[in-house]
Amino acid sequence: MIDQFTLLLNEMDFSDIQINIYRYLLNNKYGTINDIRNELNYSYAQVYNALLYLEDKNLIDSSSNSKPKLYLRKNPKIALTDLLDVKYMNLKDAVIKLDEELKIQESKFGRCVKDVSFYIYPDVLLGVNNLSELIEAAKEEIILTSLPPSLLKRLESSLYEAYLKGLVIKMYFSLADFENYPKYFEEITNILRRIRIEIIQTEQKTCRVIRYNDEIVNMGNVFIDNMYLNSVTFQEDEVFHFDGMVEPNVIKNAKKYLEPPVKTIIKRIQIEYPEPIQNVLSIIRENQVIKTRDLSSKSKIGGAKLREILEFLVNQGIVEESIIKDNKAGRPKREYSIIN
Repeated sequence: MIDQFTLLLNEMDFSDIQINIYRYLLNNKYGTINDIRNELNYSYAQVYNALLYLEDKNLIDSSSNSKPKLYLRKNPKIALTDLLDVKYMNLKDAVIKLDEELKIQESKFGRCVKDVSFYIYPDVLLGVNNLSELIEAAKEEIILTSLPPSLLKRLESSLYEAYLKGLVIKMYFSLADFENYPKYFEEITNILRRIRIEIIQTEQKTCRVIRYNDEIVNMGNVFIDNMYLNSVTFQEDEVFHFDGMVEPNVIKNAKKYLEPPVKTIIKRIQIEYPEPIQNVLSIIRENQVIKTRDLSSKSKIGGAKLREILEFLVNQGIVEESIIKDNKAGRPKREYSIIN
């Protein structure tokens, strides 16, 4: 059974020495450098460097309280699952990039003489799916302009994932774009309530009015990382069409038309952290330093959801994570504190 993981470790650039030493610890639970080198016939330096690498990858732990130093396997189910998660995320990013390139290459309009890539989708579902994938792959910023509520509902989960990665998310809108939605602001804030977002209301329309199939309709936009501009053709709450382009200079210039002096800003509202995140922050601040188990108990949030919130707060530089070293095998204990 242990040998089945050799291929996985090879694919993730583990050396034969590292794999053999990890196999030794899986079979023996723990060992010293001398135990391992005598058993496997490696040099001291080979064993020492391999153990450092395995510990860095969270596959093993070490006990500095014992002499000589003891190296212990971590819970293989947890350690190897985390390793698979890393492999999956790397593959997912590669697939997204490949998918973006193929969609642009296979678009109806192809590449124009000015090296601006245009792409268009034959149906709305394909357009929504591509827009969701672009949002999930974003690295820095997402800007939305007056999109219909039904589309925002479909994009909410992707925007939430982007928010958890720490991206800047803004939305411009004007009530002139939605005459049949007098409570548009209340509706979109309810849809986006899990997301930290800046909402900017302008006096002038942020949508373009265009003719589509002999109908006068609106066209809103989604700007992603100063790289992608996706246009959404809609009327009221019904989306008809998606297209887009990849051209940084065009997109940078287009974003300028959303701010003064071109647009008159009526108000800017920063939607702060959602309630679960505020709750976790409040508990950490109150306790100064708190372990994961205690934080889960007090916040009534556990498992993957709590890990997601803590990872976000650490990545944002708001919370500091510390690993508590002990002599026990398994997942290391962690504690959290507010960064002053």
